[in-house]
Amino acid sequence: MDKIKEWLGQLSLIFKKKTIDALFPPLIFFIANQFLSLTYASGLTLLYLALLVLYRIIKKHTKRYVLVGVGGVLFSISLSFLSGEAIYYYLPGLITTSLIVILCITSLIVKKPLAAWVSHLTRGWPIDWYFRDDIRPAYKKVTLLWALYFLTRLMIQLPIFLTGNYSLYFVVNSILGWPMNIVLLIATYALGISSLRKLSGPSVSEFKNKEEPPYEGQKTGF
Repeated sequence: MDKIKEWLGQLSLIFKKKTIDALFPPLIFFIANQFLSLTYASGLTLLYLALLVLYRIIKKHTKRYVLVGVGGVLFSISLSFLSGEAIYYYLPGLITTSLIVILCITSLIVKKPLAAWVSHLTRGWPIDWYFRDDIRPAYKKVTLLWALYFLTRLMIQLPIFLTGNYSLYFVVNSILGWPMNIVLLIATYALGISSLRKLSGPSVSEFKNKEEPPYEGQKTGF
């Protein structure tokens, strides 16, 4: 039970309230596009975004997060509307997946794993801790896992995108989206924590306090 609570706590750091906001725009766009024209599908999605922004402002949620999220969807809608093809709604996501693969591989080559940078930005832990010889290998393994996953995802989605099969792409993207992202995050945490324990490096608090070995190591959080 404690382990489940720990994992749920880690997932909440990533998702919080953002999951629903990310799921609804493509769902609304897809359903509307099945029964209405591309113009109406775009209009209904924009209406949802306007109501979402209004709700977030009333609730005083982070404006930067709202603007970034809405901006991404607006860009996707613009591409599909201007091209006249609904499939182009997913082009930004396809480009993002490609960039993640490139970043993963590049970061591994320069020995600055992408997973370490993501964790640093999310948690605010000292960047020097991540690049210790008894810490970095754990983040290297996770970055390699990410590279393999997103490369596989790209190899599946790109051919479907090129055929222009919007309905099939929606189904595949829905499966490879949040459901698989949750699986990936759980795998990331499990692999990361087990790797850190095997490396016997210091925990973040031990690193900050400049403690000497033997270390207790990082017990929770990755």
